[in-house]
Amino acid sequence: MALHVALDVGTSATRLATADGSVFLSETSVVAVDTHTGDIVDVGNGAWRTVARDPRHVVNFRPLANGTTVDFDVAARLLRAMFDRAGFGRFSRIHATMSVPALATSIERRALRQAALQAGATEATLIETPIAAAIGAGLSVEEPVAAPIVMVGGGASETAIMSLGGIVTSRSVRIGGTHLDDAIAVALRHRYGVVVAPHVAESLKMELASPLGSRRREVRVVPARTVDRGLPVNVEVPGDIIEAAVNDNIRAIVRSVKECLGEAPPDLAHDVSVRGLSLVGGLARLEDFADLLAREVGVSCHVVDQPELAVIRGLVRCLNDMGSLHRALRKVDA
Repeated sequence: MALHVALDVGTSATRLATADGSVFLSETSVVAVDTHTGDIVDVGNGAWRTVARDPRHVVNFRPLANGTTVDFDVAARLLRAMFDRAGFGRFSRIHATMSVPALATSIERRALRQAALQAGATEATLIETPIAAAIGAGLSVEEPVAAPIVMVGGGASETAIMSLGGIVTSRSVRIGGTHLDDAIAVALRHRYGVVVAPHVAESLKMELASPLGSRRREVRVVPARTVDRGLPVNVEVPGDIIEAAVNDNIRAIVRSVKECLGEAPPDLAHDVSVRGLSLVGGLARLEDFADLLAREVGVSCHVVDQPELAVIRGLVRCLNDMGSLHRALRKVDA
């Protein structure tokens, strides 16, 4: 009997769920690699702990970047580890339904599918991320009205307007939460001459980054090490530094949303003005982001419940309701 599995493979996190809800896993999309031997030491959440214990020759590597696969073999090892942790044996018949960014090329889609097959899946179906996210957010993608979604993930941001089970217009930009983390790390290096761990940069983003300046005067003390001597130090980081660091990337995402809405047919544009935008993805939780979008695009914006889980919820719903959602499932043949 086949195991029907939903896989949300993202730049920041990879999530796995079974159709019956008996298994749910969420792991960081990171693989710890031994630079001496090339062997994979650990994957997922354990990779961060491994590198923290021995940073000299074990480094973290993301097999997915900007929403797409950049290392086929390492991505397959990550997915195999997810299958193993879910308790799926090597001889299990796994039918995986996976999300794929709308901006992915045919080569990138083929690589993602092949990674799943190499990991042990017997079949891999790809569904474009905006459609899965909209279904997970509870939007009526099959109705003859606009179903607008803004997906801001770890490696890419996608805006789409759907109607009658398909994407009418969309716009994507390869900018997401990890790019904001990198911008914060660079800003701290230039301003204070220190290096911070990736999880520290991420925490500063979620605690201090506010596109509308509501946290500009707040301060956080974070651990770091000096660039010149490698000494451990504590640094006081004000919110205005973080706000300035992420501003360019935030503005690029907002521009892509405005461009997508500007291409919508008049009838659907009217629907969007009435129904507003639904925000999903981990970056949707960023302070003031929904308010900034609403101000810039002129329509209401709301963050869905547990926005980082919208895609996996949509994929699971597809597994359990394939008949009624058939038109909404754009299967991607690579």
